Amino acid sequence: MKNKNGFTLFETLVVISIIVLITAAVMVNFSGISQKARDGRRKSDLEKIRTALEMARQVGNTYPATAGALVTTNYIQALPTDPKGYSYFYTRDPNKYKYTLDAYVELSSEETGTYGNNCGAPGVCNYRVTNP
Repeated sequence: MKNKNGFTLFETLVVISIIVLITAAVMVNFSGISQKARDGRRKSDLEKIRTALEMARQVGNTYPATAGALVTTNYIQALPTDPKGYSYFYTRDPNKYKYTLDAYVELSSEETGTYGNNCGAPGVCNYRVTNP
Protein backbone atom coordinates (compact mmCIF):
# COMPACT_ATOMS: atom_id res chain seq x y z
CA MET A 1 0.00 0.00 0.00
CA LYS A 2 1.14 3.51 -0.89
CA ASN A 3 1.71 6.06 1.85
CA LYS A 4 -0.06 9.40 0.99
CA ASN A 5 1.83 12.28 2.63
CA GLY A 6 0.66 15.38 0.80
CA PHE A 7 -1.82 16.92 -1.57
CA THR A 8 -2.34 16.13 -5.19
CA LEU A 9 -1.83 18.80 -7.82
CA PHE A 10 -5.59 19.01 -8.36
CA GLU A 11 -6.30 19.60 -4.66
CA THR A 12 -3.66 22.32 -4.50
CA LEU A 13 -5.08 24.09 -7.57
CA VAL A 14 -8.60 24.02 -6.11
CA VAL A 15 -7.42 25.55 -2.83
CA ILE A 16 -5.42 28.27 -4.66
CA SER A 17 -8.43 29.08 -6.86
CA ILE A 18 -10.68 29.49 -3.82
CA ILE A 19 -8.14 31.76 -2.11
CA VAL A 20 -7.85 33.92 -5.23
CA LEU A 21 -11.64 34.28 -5.52
CA ILE A 22 -12.04 35.25 -1.86
CA THR A 23 -9.19 37.77 -2.11
CA ALA A 24 -10.70 39.36 -5.22
CA ALA A 25 -14.11 39.70 -3.53
CA VAL A 26 -12.57 41.32 -0.46
CA MET A 27 -10.54 43.78 -2.57
CA VAL A 28 -13.62 44.89 -4.53
CA ASN A 29 -15.53 45.51 -1.28
CA PHE A 30 -12.61 47.37 0.29
CA SER A 31 -12.30 49.63 -2.76
CA GLY A 32 -15.94 50.69 -2.49
CA ILE A 33 -15.60 51.38 1.23
CA SER A 34 -12.57 53.62 0.62
CA GLN A 35 -14.39 55.57 -2.09
CA LYS A 36 -17.40 56.07 0.16
CA ALA A 37 -15.18 57.29 2.99
CA ARG A 38 -13.40 59.80 0.72
CA ASP A 39 -16.75 61.05 -0.62
CA GLY A 40 -18.00 61.49 2.94
CA ARG A 41 -14.95 63.55 3.79
CA ARG A 42 -15.48 65.71 0.69
CA LYS A 43 -19.06 66.42 1.74
CA SER A 44 -17.91 67.25 5.26
CA ASP A 45 -15.22 69.59 3.89
CA LEU A 46 -17.76 71.46 1.77
CA GLU A 47 -20.04 71.82 4.81
CA LYS A 48 -17.14 73.34 6.79
CA ILE A 49 -16.54 75.84 3.99
CA ARG A 50 -20.28 76.52 3.76
CA THR A 51 -20.45 77.28 7.49
CA ALA A 52 -17.51 79.70 7.23
CA LEU A 53 -19.13 81.39 4.20
CA GLU A 54 -22.37 81.89 6.11
CA MET A 55 -20.50 83.41 9.06
CA ALA A 56 -18.71 85.78 6.67
CA ARG A 57 -22.01 86.81 5.12
CA GLN A 58 -23.57 87.53 8.51
CA VAL A 59 -20.77 89.98 9.27
CA GLY A 60 -20.19 91.50 5.83
CA ASN A 61 -23.65 91.06 4.23
CA THR A 62 -22.08 89.42 1.13
CA TYR A 63 -20.01 86.34 0.45
CA PRO A 64 -16.24 86.79 0.03
CA ALA A 65 -14.72 86.98 -3.46
CA THR A 66 -12.47 83.97 -2.85
CA ALA A 67 -12.54 81.02 -0.47
CA GLY A 68 -9.04 82.01 0.65
CA ALA A 69 -10.51 85.16 2.20
CA LEU A 70 -12.16 82.91 4.81
CA VAL A 71 -8.71 82.06 6.17
CA THR A 72 -7.37 85.62 6.18
CA THR A 73 -10.48 86.87 7.98
CA ASN A 74 -10.31 83.99 10.52
CA TYR A 75 -13.63 82.36 9.69
CA ILE A 76 -11.80 79.08 9.16
CA GLN A 77 -8.28 78.04 10.25
CA ALA A 78 -7.35 76.45 6.93
CA LEU A 79 -9.26 75.46 3.84
CA PRO A 80 -9.86 71.70 3.76
CA THR A 81 -8.10 69.70 1.08
CA ASP A 82 -9.49 66.85 -0.96
CA PRO A 83 -8.36 63.38 0.23
CA LYS A 84 -6.97 62.54 -3.24
CA GLY A 85 -5.55 65.97 -4.00
CA TYR A 86 -8.35 67.17 -6.28
CA SER A 87 -9.66 70.73 -5.97
CA TYR A 88 -12.74 72.24 -4.42
CA PHE A 89 -14.11 74.96 -6.69
CA TYR A 90 -15.73 78.09 -5.16
CA THR A 91 -17.61 80.60 -7.31
CA ARG A 92 -19.41 83.70 -6.08
CA ASP A 93 -22.25 85.10 -8.13
CA PRO A 94 -21.66 88.66 -9.47
CA ASN A 95 -24.41 90.00 -7.19
CA LYS A 96 -22.35 88.66 -4.20
CA TYR A 97 -25.37 87.02 -2.55
CA LYS A 98 -25.07 83.51 -4.02
CA TYR A 99 -22.27 80.99 -4.37
CA THR A 100 -21.52 77.45 -5.49
CA LEU A 101 -19.02 74.96 -4.10
CA ASP A 102 -18.09 72.13 -6.46
CA ALA A 103 -16.17 68.91 -5.90
CA TYR A 104 -15.50 65.61 -7.61
CA VAL A 105 -17.00 62.52 -5.94
CA GLU A 106 -15.97 59.01 -6.93
CA LEU A 107 -19.25 57.13 -6.50
CA SER A 108 -21.97 57.88 -9.03
CA SER A 109 -24.64 57.45 -6.34
CA GLU A 110 -23.28 60.58 -4.63
CA GLU A 111 -23.32 62.81 -7.75
CA THR A 112 -25.67 65.79 -7.94
CA GLY A 113 -25.01 66.66 -11.59
CA THR A 114 -22.29 67.55 -14.07
CA TYR A 115 -20.63 70.93 -13.66
CA GLY A 116 -18.16 72.46 -16.09
CA ASN A 117 -15.52 73.33 -13.54
CA ASN A 118 -12.48 71.10 -13.59
CA CYS A 119 -11.76 69.93 -10.06
CA GLY A 120 -8.39 68.52 -11.08
CA ALA A 121 -10.00 65.09 -11.14
CA PRO A 122 -10.40 62.41 -13.83
CA GLY A 123 -13.69 64.04 -14.78
CA VAL A 124 -15.51 67.31 -14.25
CA CYS A 125 -16.93 68.33 -10.88
CA ASN A 126 -20.02 66.26 -10.18
CA TYR A 127 -21.12 67.35 -6.71
CA ARG A 128 -22.39 70.84 -5.86
CA VAL A 129 -23.36 72.73 -2.73
CA THR A 130 -25.04 76.13 -2.95
CA ASN A 131 -26.01 78.73 -0.39
CA PRO A 132 -29.10 77.82 1.59
